[in-house]
This record gives sequence, C-alpha cells and structure tokens, in this order.
Amino acid sequence: MSSRPRSRVLALGLSLVPGWGHVYWGREVLGLAVFTAFALAGFALFNGIFIYLGDGREFLVRGSAGLVLGIVGWTWFDIICRTGPRRLKAEEEERDHNLREGMIAYLRGDHEGAKALFRSCVRADPFDVEALFRMGVACSRTGDIREAAVWLRRTRRHDLEDKWRWEIAEELKKLKRAGRMRRRALAPSAPQEAAKAPATPAGGSAKVQQSEEETEKNPV
Repeated sequence: MSSRPRSRVLALGLSLVPGWGHVYWGREVLGLAVFTAFALAGFALFNGIFIYLGDGREFLVRGSAGLVLGIVGWTWFDIICRTGPRRLKAEEEERDHNLREGMIAYLRGDHEGAKALFRSCVRADPFDVEALFRMGVACSRTGDIREAAVWLRRTRRHDLEDKWRWEIAEELKKLKRAGRMRRRALAPSAPQEAAKAPATPAGGSAKVQQSEEETEKNPV
C-alpha cells in the first residue's frame, strides 16, 4: 500500500489551488497540467481586467473568467470522485488482485506479465511501496538493470517507514554486481588485445637496422 496516509479533506483543501490536490494524491503530471492551465487563465483574466484596454477586452475577461471557474469546478469534482470511499475500496481490491497475480506470474517465470500487473498497481497508487519494489525486482530479473535501479530508488524514496530498506539495499547490490559483470564481458581485456596483435619475429629489429645502414651507404 501507499507509504503515507492520504487525507480526503487535505486533498480538497489543497484543491483550492487547482492542481495541488492532484499532486498530493500522487497524480503529479495531471496536477501540474491543471495548475499550468489555471495559471494561464488567471494571467489572462488579470490582464483583461487591469492592463488590456483594446478591442475584445470584454471577450478576454469573460472567456478567461469562464476558464478559471471551469478549471476550479472540474478540479473539485475530480478530487471528490477520486477520494470517494467506494472508489478507494474498489482500487484497493483491484490492487490486491493485481499484486497477487503479479507474484504468481513472477514465480512462474513470466516476468513480463508480472511487470504489467505491478505497473497497473503503481498507476493506481504511485506511492505503493510494495508494487514499486516488485516492479524493480521484475525488471532486474529480465536484465533491465537501469530501469530496475530507477524503480528501486523510487521505492527507497517513498518508503518513509523503512520497511523495505534491507530488501532494497540487497537488490541494489545485485544490480551493481550485474553491471560490473556486464561491463567486463563487453570490454576486451589487455592480454587478449596483446594476443591479437601481430608478433614481431626474432631478429626483426636488427634486420631493419641493417637494411637502413645499407641504404645510407648505397643511395639510389
């Protein structure tokens, strides 16, 4: 589950500034998009009331005011829907089902299927620490070392109670070892490069020096 409790009242209170409630609820991208739209509409309204005096001023004021009110109303409506008890219960049941099925798929060796199920849990709750951790482990087992590291570090960041601290540290150690082994396998060693280089025959340097001396004595 989420590493921190989420309050419906606080989400609604933060939604007085459109977008902040969504960010608090774990929908950062949506929240930032809503806040940006609200800021632009508010800026247009401010300009229409206090600065702009040209043609179309009334249209600018009415249009921007309508946008501001629409964004505020939609924000509250969406937060009320997202934080409703029925929806939260349904999401929790779906999360438990997907997490359980993901673990079964992982144990069967279907790591890609497990990743899809764990990802659906994270979409429902971006702060779901267990789903984040399981996602990182599944990526590690499929060889996606960089993606696994991202998921595990994200887990560590949201694991405020340090419940998964030991498991995260162990998985990150495994990733470091796997990364070193991969780099060693890809980089040719110095002895191998020396073996591939053509060998200079014995006495070769002496013959070259003798040829140079003869050329100096008998120039063409």
